[in-house]
Amino acid sequence: MISSRRILAGAVALSCLAGPPAFAADTTCGDLVITAAWSRATPGGARVAGGYLTIENRGLAPERLKTASTAHALRTEIHEMAVNDGVMTMRPLDNGTRCIAPGQSLSLAPGGGHLMFIGLDAPLRVGDEVPVTLSFEHAGDVTVMLDVQAIGAQAPDKAGSKQAAEPAPQPKQTMSAPPAATSEADESFFTHLHAEKAMANVTVSPGRAGPVEIAIQLEDANELPLGADAVAVTLGNPEHGVAPVTANAERVGHDQWRVTMSAPLSGRWSLGLDIRITSSDAVNVVSPILLR
Repeated sequence: MISSRRILAGAVALSCLAGPPAFAADTTCGDLVITAAWSRATPGGARVAGGYLTIENRGLAPERLKTASTAHALRTEIHEMAVNDGVMTMRPLDNGTRCIAPGQSLSLAPGGGHLMFIGLDAPLRVGDEVPVTLSFEHAGDVTVMLDVQAIGAQAPDKAGSKQAAEPAPQPKQTMSAPPAATSEADESFFTHLHAEKAMANVTVSPGRAGPVEIAIQLEDANELPLGADAVAVTLGNPEHGVAPVTANAERVGHDQWRVTMSAPLSGRWSLGLDIRITSSDAVNVVSPILLR
């Protein structure tokens, strides 16, 4: 039983059933075995979080993770990391992961490919379990529970160690209803930028063309709040011939920055961050953002 945990969500109909193969938390879906499914607690007001797991293909045919979703985020993306011209970039995989060959495994882990939950409806706390539905090309859909570990965790606890570390059971908490949905015109755009030394949770409000406020929350490589000396934001739209414009963000908290800029056209924009951790240590990250 997991009565001592706060569980985020109701039951979801499964086309694959959870079974007890190697560990109690393992999940089977056809010839696939999903293990070590976990996430990290979210600091401050962060509304994005990563999801990590390992998929082992014990069948005779290749398999592929097409999409993932959870009811507790506006959207869930599958991300891959890459270095282009010395800049660490992250992009969503619109067609899912690479094929997992028979007898092979695919690991989504910190610093590499991962699930990204964007627009969380509530903070993730240590001890939570987050239900995530994985959709595979051939095996179909299965829901796994991601165990929420401490901020900065590098891997999930070993089986059994989590229970030993848990505090005494607390009264059962009931999740409050999510806030009323905002109109599509006012809905913010969320993204997560990742580099070797720094990560940034970025919220663009509203997520449409015009004046936008860009809020940035910084984390270090262990996903702990990161202070920096300065943050500059560059926004441009090369597809429509809009030259990049750079503005200095204002610090509004130890790890939080904010700047107002103009994005007069809808479509795909390029957002870059120049994060000056110290006077001699800087990180540059670039990501596309989509504005209605």
